[in-house]
Amino acid sequence: MDLFNFEQVIIHTWNPLEYHPRYQIKLIGKNYVLKKITQIPTQLQTWDQTKIFFCLYGRPTASRLGLAGHLFSKYSQQSLIHFSANTDHHYVFEFDKLLAYDIASVLDTSALLQHLPILQLSNNQCYDFNGNTFDIFTTLYQHILVDVVGETFVQGTTFFPSEKTTRPMLLKKPFIVFASRDHLAYLRQMGFRTFHDFWDEDYDGFETKDRLLRMYQVIRDIATRPVNELVEMHKQMQPILDHNYNLLMSQSYDTTITKII
Repeated sequence: MDLFNFEQVIIHTWNPLEYHPRYQIKLIGKNYVLKKITQIPTQLQTWDQTKIFFCLYGRPTASRLGLAGHLFSKYSQQSLIHFSANTDHHYVFEFDKLLAYDIASVLDTSALLQHLPILQLSNNQCYDFNGNTFDIFTTLYQHILVDVVGETFVQGTTFFPSEKTTRPMLLKKPFIVFASRDHLAYLRQMGFRTFHDFWDEDYDGFETKDRLLRMYQVIRDIATRPVNELVEMHKQMQPILDHNYNLLMSQSYDTTITKII
């Protein structure tokens, strides 16, 4: 746009961190994904101790390839992986980005690729923003403890939590998130609570490579804990899980976000 002499430009956005030195930014309003809420059977909000980690991925971005490959290679018995990307279709696999993040991650991911797509449910219908389709993947949450989220927007000055962040809130599950920098901090500004009392959330202050490597450390920390310790941890974090669920369902979260410098 800088090649033209516009007298006035207004950019409409859902990103509360959007900034431009010349053009006017107009925030459209509440994140339309956060406004999508649904009643969840309480049974799905429990943990039957079958698995610890869950990753529910579609598009094969670098972070999702790295996280799924890491879980598949090192913690397959403790993980529930659904990755619908198929190497026979025209997906853009972000191997170049993953290679820049961490060479070892590419090695782990190469083993995963031979098994794609990995489908926990045959119906690959994910989330419908109009509320017309039941999110079948909620039925899997009673089997897992921690949702390993790979968000849509992961770089730059942006904060846009999608259904990938709200789904574990509705299912009352803790989460670790690969997103843009300070994603968890902005969630806390909204009034949601995160899980720094139970594991290291310093990864939130980093992007790309550093975030991914620190998330690996968090996964290892959780994976190596005895089951009885995880059960007790789950009980202790229940007030946080209830708080996030209630805040989302009541739509009473704060929408004012202050950019972290």
